[in-house]
Amino acid sequence: MSSLFQHLAESFRRPDHWVYASWLDTVTNYRKTRLGVLWVLVPTIIYIWGIGGFLAALQPGVNKQQFLAHVAIGFVVFRLIMTVVSDSTSVFSSYQAYIYDGNLRLTDFVLRSLARSIYYYVLSIPLVAVAVLGAPEFQLAGTPVALGGVLILLLNLFLYGVLLAFLGARFPDIGELMGSVMMAAFLITPVVWYPEAAPEGTLHGALMRANPFHHLLAVVRSPLLNEPVEALTWGYLAVMTVLGLAGAIVAYRFYARRVPVWL
Repeated sequence: MSSLFQHLAESFRRPDHWVYASWLDTVTNYRKTRLGVLWVLVPTIIYIWGIGGFLAALQPGVNKQQFLAHVAIGFVVFRLIMTVVSDSTSVFSSYQAYIYDGNLRLTDFVLRSLARSIYYYVLSIPLVAVAVLGAPEFQLAGTPVALGGVLILLLNLFLYGVLLAFLGARFPDIGELMGSVMMAAFLITPVVWYPEAAPEGTLHGALMRANPFHHLLAVVRSPLLNEPVEALTWGYLAVMTVLGLAGAIVAYRFYARRVPVWL
């Protein structure tokens, strides 16, 4: 039985399948359109300056530039999380032909899904930078901490992407379930509202703090916008990462060989 780390090391030694192929997936998806991959930027523009501007206008006491920066980072990070979570549930069935052909290095397929979502994220960064640089509370000194938060985010997306991929292969209905879960998760994640609106000791505060996406978003956004990061967030993410690592290792060891049968 091959281990997760063994296959992951092989995937990094031969990145052609997931690095280049995922970029090809992105480009070919827009090959017949006039704007090409620039269409990736359209949702970000609409969300930051359209929806973000509209919501800022509904809150007269809110600093508009600060709020737009808050929404900008929140949107691109949550979209990254949502696309990885949604795609992971069907990633093995999407590459069923490759798996039947004998390619059982399943980390290639999880990384391909993750890389494709990262490309969308990276392409949106210039637009996010425009919004963030205009925020009065922007903290350049928080960039190293935010980059560390991105690494924590990507590590957890990979680990839980592995788990969701196995669940999706075994139970195809998981994909439909996760679509509904992500819609609900968006509402209790402070993407278009401030975490201060959900104080401790309240039901909505408890729901927000139980939400892993809130903590994954906080470690990326808060250092850049001078927003407080609760001590709970670091502890939550530490436990979440350890559990994800242990779960991915065990699942890969015992279930990787069963994926062709499940498909």
